[in-house]
This record gives sequence, C-alpha cells and structure tokens, in this order.
Amino acid sequence: MRQLLTLVFCVIAIGSQAQYWIQKSSFGGVGRHRAVGCATENKGYLGLGHVNGTGVDISYKDWWEYDPSSDTWSQKANFPVNNHGATSFVVNDQPCVGGGSALTGEFFKFDPVQNSWNPIAPCPFFNPGDTQGFSVNNKGYVYVGQQMAEYDPSTNSWSLKATPPVTFGSWTCSFTIEGSGYVKAGTKLFEYKPIHNTWTQRAEFPGVSSGGSSGFSILQRGFVTCGYVGGLGTVTDQVWSFYPGTNTWQMELAFPGTNRRFPVAFAIHNRGYFGTGTNGINLNDFWQYNPSINTSEIEEQNLVSWKVYPNPTADFLHIQMNEDLDPNTVGELLDLTGKLVLRVPLNSGENEIDVQSLIPGTYIFCLHNQGMKTTKQINIF
Repeated sequence: MRQLLTLVFCVIAIGSQAQYWIQKSSFGGVGRHRAVGCATENKGYLGLGHVNGTGVDISYKDWWEYDPSSDTWSQKANFPVNNHGATSFVVNDQPCVGGGSALTGEFFKFDPVQNSWNPIAPCPFFNPGDTQGFSVNNKGYVYVGQQMAEYDPSTNSWSLKATPPVTFGSWTCSFTIEGSGYVKAGTKLFEYKPIHNTWTQRAEFPGVSSGGSSGFSILQRGFVTCGYVGGLGTVTDQVWSFYPGTNTWQMELAFPGTNRRFPVAFAIHNRGYFGTGTNGINLNDFWQYNPSINTSEIEEQNLVSWKVYPNPTADFLHIQMNEDLDPNTVGELLDLTGKLVLRVPLNSGENEIDVQSLIPGTYIFCLHNQGMKTTKQINIF
C-alpha cells in the first residue's frame, strides 16, 4: 500500500493584487528569541527574550517602543527583571507582561505616559510562560496547561475561566477576532468566547508548523507565521490565515525573510508586524505585513461551492464544482517549498485528477477563481 499522501486545497484570488511583506527598521535591540511583544492602539512594544547556545544563556530586560508612523524604535524603561519566554496582553492601552523564566505568577503593567513598570495582581498560575496571551474587550487572558484565567483591570483581579478542551503546552500562539480569542496548539485551533465563557474547536490548522509560531489578527482574520516543524531543527516560512466566518484556513504568501521559530508579532491599524526569532542565529529584523486585498469584505455566500471525493483515494481525485467558474480557472499543485508540481484547467461540474504518480508527501493544491480562498484536506494512500 502506498504511504499516506496529504493534499491541502486552497481557493485563491485571480486578478487580485498580491499581498506582500515590507521590511521595516530593524528592532532596536540585539537579535534574540522567545521575546515578548504586543501593541496598543498606535504603538508596538517588544523586549525581553534571550540568546543561548555554546554554553551561553543570556536573558534580556530591555523594552522598546515601535512607532509605525515614523518607522522608528525608542528604548523605554527596562522590565523589572531579565526574563525570556514571558506572556503578555494589553488592557487600558497598557501592556501587561509576566511569567517566563524569571518569574512565577508576577505580572507588571507598562505605563507609556510615565515610562514605568508597576506590579499588578499576580496571576493564579505558576510560571505562565512560553504562550501568547490575548486581550478581549479590555480584559487579559493567560492560559497554561488546562487552565485559563482572566485579568480585569477595573478590579485588579484574576478569575479562573472555563477549562480548555486540551492541555495547552509551551510555544502555542494566539490571536483575537471580534470578541473571541483563538489559540493554536499544534494542529488544533480553539475559540474562546468570553461572553459565554466557552471553548469551541475550529478547523484544524493545515500548515506544517507544530509550534513556536506567532499570531496576529487584521481585517477579521487571524494569521499564524513561521515556527518549527516537528523538532526545533526545522523551521518554516509558511503564513496561514484563518477566517472565522467560514471556519477555513488559507495559505498566504510565504514570509520572504529568514525562516525562524519563536518570533514576535502584533498588529497596528490593520497591518501585521513581525520580527526577531531564531533559526540557530538570533535575528533582529522587523517586517510589516500589508494585505492589499480587503479580506474583511469576503462573505460566506460568495465562496465557491465545491467538494472533493473520494476521501481517502489511491488513484484519482474528483473535484466537483457546484457553480459556474471563470473560463480561465486553473488548479496548481505545489510542494511545500512552493515548487509547481502540476497545473491543470478546471471547469464547472466534475474534474478528475490522476494522483497515482505523485511522490508521497504533503502538497498544496491552489484553485484560482474569482477572489475567494478556502481549504480542504484529503488523504491519498
């Protein structure tokens, strides 16, 4: 029997301008990984982290502010202790940072006006680090294992919330979209709705990153960028976005810089910002992700209706398109390096693709049609 072959299908825009990455001014500090970052309404913040290897392990406490209007970094008051692997969230337009390698449940709030750090109530968890916290409706959320707590700045207090459906390990990532927080753990994605205090599993992550990615959200989509694949030695440049309206993932343009794990990401004014991390070399480059397509205008009823069968299959793949397509619609099969494996025309109705000669592995099949994107996963034996 042939080995398992996994295909991931994406519907991608035709005739639309490319989404793109823009390199910005490098982070003001030295290269590092397992740093922490977050954004207020108009500014980004990045700091802490460490470098290690060859018997050296140095943690940092420097804290930097990024101004996107001028593309400049300015150093601010140091965090109270050298620390890496911390977690953060923003309330009242002020970053809150805690946990990590040097703290247990202690958290500190940064006041940008006073340029000072002040302690807040300690988190009820021991060492809630190496995860990406999130904020919803001016409250902060921190999770560790199968526990999650909410921080309320109005009372300076924490409260335990609904138990996560799985045990969240280290090096997860998260993002926030319209009143919900989303946590990616391995290939799983879970949505937390504070208004109902409930967790819901969403569509499985189809990318290769198993951890060490970073997340941000813009234009009603959550983005997961880079990370390690299986073990720490292999890192990826993949970028995936999740659209809650259709519960679907789509593959975006690959990150053009150095592949990496343990980067930092945040969003300001519908632009994503991404930097630092390591591939064995600690990095301090910094990038902006600037989508040229207003993905917030995508509506579920406009998505192409299609199905794939049989699933699994060993020889032929059938793609049933349930509506009229652009006459120039094509399907492209790519490997995970982006290399084109095959290109086929696609028509309305049923299409048959011979997959018997494919080398077992993971591929991306891109169906180009009328500005929409979605994903389907199948297994080929």
